Amino acid sequence: MRFEEFYAERAEVVGAADDVPAFKAGVERLRGLVATVDDDPAKAQRYLEATERMLLEATAPDSETVGRAFEAMLRARRLPAGPADGQRAHVEAGIAEVAGIAAAAPTDGERDAALEMNAVLLRVLERIERQ
Repeated sequence: MRFEEFYAERAEVVGAADDVPAFKAGVERLRGLVATVDDDPAKAQRYLEATERMLLEATAPDSETVGRAFEAMLRARRLPAGPADGQRAHVEAGIAEVAGIAAAAPTDGERDAALEMNAVLLRVLERIERQ
């Protein structure tokens, strides 16, 4: 798949952002398509991650706990330069931080929303492993 085709698919998904179930399904579809982009896979991955961030923002309850978990996730996604071992350790520390924030959440909904941030970080770990 060419990046332009991926981008067109992404535009459709983002256009459905008002319909949360359709938006979630679209993001899942994009996760499968990103691995097929052959002319600019890194750019496609960045666009997927931006779309995932939009989904998290659209579906997460508005709370201090979720906000803290979201910020921790964003920090952990910013990979340091250097070897894969260091990047992996950085992301794993972020996963632990998010888990700690989620464990202290005042409600089950906030806990679950905070833990959803770790799903993104697990995909970052998978990408590091593929490199």
